[in-house]
This record gives sequence, structure tokens and C-alpha cells, in this order.
Amino acid sequence: MNLITDSWIPVLNQDGSRATIKPAQLADPNVMELDLPRLDFQGAAYQLLIGLLQTTFAPADVDEWMDYYDNPPSEDDLQLAFDDVIHAFHVDGDDARFMQDLDTLEHVKSSNDINKLLIEAPGDKALKESRDFFVKRDFVTQLSLPMAALALFTLQINAPSGGVGHRTGLRGGGPMTTLVRPDNTDSTLWNKLWWNVINRESLSYPDPDFSDGSVFPWLAETRVSDKTGEPIYREEVHPLHIYWAMPRRIRLIIDTPSDEQSTSELIDDVTGEPCQQVVSQYRTQNYGHNYEGDWSPHPITPYRHNPKKPDDTPFSIKAQPGGINYKLWHMLTFTGNEKDSGFIRAEVLDHANEIHEASDGAISASGLWAFSYDMDNMKARGFYSKELPIYYIAPNQQIQLLETVLELHELTDSVIKQLRNSIKYSWMSERQAKDSKGDMSMIDTMFWQRSEPLFFRLVEDAVNNNGKVTPTAARDWLSKISKLTERLYEEQVLSSAVIKQRHMEQLNNLRAFLYGNKQLAAFRNRYKSTKENS
Repeated sequence: MNLITDSWIPVLNQDGSRATIKPAQLADPNVMELDLPRLDFQGAAYQLLIGLLQTTFAPADVDEWMDYYDNPPSEDDLQLAFDDVIHAFHVDGDDARFMQDLDTLEHVKSSNDINKLLIEAPGDKALKESRDFFVKRDFVTQLSLPMAALALFTLQINAPSGGVGHRTGLRGGGPMTTLVRPDNTDSTLWNKLWWNVINRESLSYPDPDFSDGSVFPWLAETRVSDKTGEPIYREEVHPLHIYWAMPRRIRLIIDTPSDEQSTSELIDDVTGEPCQQVVSQYRTQNYGHNYEGDWSPHPITPYRHNPKKPDDTPFSIKAQPGGINYKLWHMLTFTGNEKDSGFIRAEVLDHANEIHEASDGAISASGLWAFSYDMDNMKARGFYSKELPIYYIAPNQQIQLLETVLELHELTDSVIKQLRNSIKYSWMSERQAKDSKGDMSMIDTMFWQRSEPLFFRLVEDAVNNNGKVTPTAARDWLSKISKLTERLYEEQVLSSAVIKQRHMEQLNNLRAFLYGNKQLAAFRNRYKSTKENS
């Protein structure tokens, strides 16, 4: 099987029907969206196809990018470009295999069940102690070749720490991915992918060699990273390698049906569909490619750094418990140049601004799809996906807008802290509350989720007012934030059958904070109505 020449990509067509296509059909105007069976596979498939287009079909400049956006290439044009890398996308066979070690690893005595390619699969310790409560063992026993290849790619680009010598991904374990989305809800799959392909003038790199492993590491012998091995740094590989990094040494074991076994009996456990061949096990060897150093800026991943420690290596932003919320929004969308703010957004956002300016706003993006695993070392706590808005604002106004956003976050944090304490001291006696170390993060999560529309309404007001909020919008935000705070307290405390005196006392304390806190009062007074501050 080959990921370039075979039809393996499940998609949704304009009429709602499902189909399976090969990569050269990505620009078909009837194809609207990928249709993978898992959200992490959906995100990985986007990254694979964006990487393929960037590697083989990147436009020369902004003008060519805009030409292809409005007039997508033909299937023949894409196939001609993809032909150059067919040899790197075999899933099976005796030659180099996609995302698999060049060594067959036949010297490895034991093999792993295929479900362990899935990041959320319970580990050996969890299985031994029967702690696989929520994600059961053997939930996947076999995968078709396309799904096995996609599971392998998903692992390689997200690879968390996996024990001694089992390396993390180039961007760290479970990195955040941010992809630009078109402003048109009826956009085709081609438009959605193309927004994340950067023209060669903006993302400058030499013409690649597709045969030596500098782009596709599985075409060359693995640089073993044991005690005598060396890590891999950015300047040692081709810039396109960043899309195809391969930290884990893995070789799929492809089952061959016996003469008595009908291929109709082979079912992919993820899709539930019949297939011709399955993969039920794989071999793995530790001490694969060890990526170190600074890999920022990255085309599709935001990074953070400490402005006070310029020599420290930046690290990729990752999801945290509670999901992806608007508290992260400025780190994912702002340029990072505002007052040395300490974050570095993905390069696709810089490119989106370039397209907006070059087209005089005629071609514009309005959304950002952010997704990431939330990892606790080797354990996946969850996979989060979020659509966030993006706005175009003149560079000289971004500092003002960032100051506005950071002030809103500071005020919101103080309100959440008071709400959390008020609820805690209502649920328990004062002594119990002081000694309690229970997890109250669900209050934070609830507040961030439910206040999100209020935040973006105010941000949009600021975007339309040179980065500053208008007094009317500011007063409306604070009023609705206060009402939301009281409502959440009532839901968590006053909805109980028995209302105690301390419940009302804490409600009064909460109200006193909302209307008497110095920061909140200063914000309220600053935007006090005096005919809209004249």
C-alpha cells in the first residue's frame, strides 16, 4: 500500500455523501472535509496533507498562493508533484516504509499489540494493576493499513515520553497545533488545507533532496541516541524535516491472511469497516532520533519562552486540564513581538496576515483550529479541540489590544479566585475549608467556558476601536461577568435542598467583592458613563 497512489482518505462531499480519495484529489471542488473516525486522527491527517503540500507543491510567492486559492490545481497537477515522493510513502513492502525504521527490527524478540500505538492506550503498569477503568485493554486489536499508518503518524508527531530511550516528538510531548481556518463556512477541503501552506518567499528553504533522509528520516539509517549517540538539531536537517520528524523506532508487522481466511473477515477496529490486510502488532526499539534545541518558530505550533532568560530554549505550548480556553487565545494568535511577551505564534498566522494585506482584505481567515493532547508525562488525560476567532488589526494597535486582553484576564482571574473560595467555604465549615486540598478546578473551567462569548464580544469591540474597548462595551462586560459569577454561585450552592446561614454570608461576601474590589472598581470608574467619556 502507498499513501500517495492509493485511495485511503475518507472525506465528506458537498452533498453529504462519503467517499475515499487519494491525495491528488484533494482539490476536487466537491470535497468539503476530512472524515476520520477519531479527532486525533483528523488533526493528524490535516498535518500529514499540509506537510505533503508544503513539501511538494508550495507556491513560489503570495501571488501564486492566491492564484491557487481561487483556482485549485487539477488532479493531474497534484499527482505530478506528489510523484516525486511516492518512494517515501510505502506502508508495507521490503523497501523503506512511511514513518518506520529502516531496520526491520527483526532482532527485537518481543512485539507490542497495535493498540499501544494509540496515545491513550493503558500502559503495562496500568494493565498489571487492572487500572484500565475508562480506556479498556484490547479496545483495538487490529487496524487496516491506512489506519495503522495514520496511528503511527499521530504517535510520531505527538510522541510523549515513553520510558527509557523512547523519545518525545520534535515539538515535545503532546504539542498544541494551530491551523488557520477560512472565513467562508462553505469552504472546500482544498481551501482549508491551502491556508496552512506557506509560500516559498515567506518560508524560505533550499530545494529538498527527497532521497537522503534529510526530509524523510525513514529513508536513512536511524541516528541512534544511546549513550554514544548524538541528538539532532534544527540546522542539521532540511527545514521540511519539521513536518516529518520521527522520534520513535517502530516497524509494523503486517498480517497476511491465510488461504482459508476470507478477507471479508478482516475488520478495522477503529472504522468498523472490512479491509484486505490488517496490522495487529508492531516491533519497537528505543533510542531513536532525539530532537533537541530550538525548533521555533514552527509552521503550525506556538511556542513560549522566558523573556528574562533569552538563552533558555523555547518550549511548545500544550493543552492543560480543563481544555483550551480563551485564556490561551492571545498566546496563540498575537505576533509575540508586543513588549517581549514571551510567546511565538505559529508561522501560518504570519502568513495569513500577509495574504490579508496582499489581497486588500479580499482573502481573509477568521478562525483558528487549536488542538492538543493533555499529557501527564506518559498518560493522556484528554484530547482537546477548539475553534477560536482571529482578527486582523494593524501592527501599531496590537500592543494596546494585548494590554486590554491581559487586563481582562487579570480581572477574570481575581473573580474566579473569589468565586472558588466562596463556594468552598459554603460547602464546608471554615476549619474544613482551610484544611481542604480538594480539586476545585471544575469551577475555573466552568467560568472560562461560560464567559467566553462575553470576552470575545469585548475583544471584537476593541478591534473595531483601535485596540481600546469602548465604555459601553466595558460596562456591559463587567455587568455580565458579575451576574455570571452570582449565577454560578447559586447553581453550586443555593440549589441545594438546605440553605445554611453561611451560604448567604458567602454570597454577601462575593457580592461585596464584585462591587468593592479595588481593581474591579477602578475598571468600572474608568469606563463610567459621562456621555461616553466625551
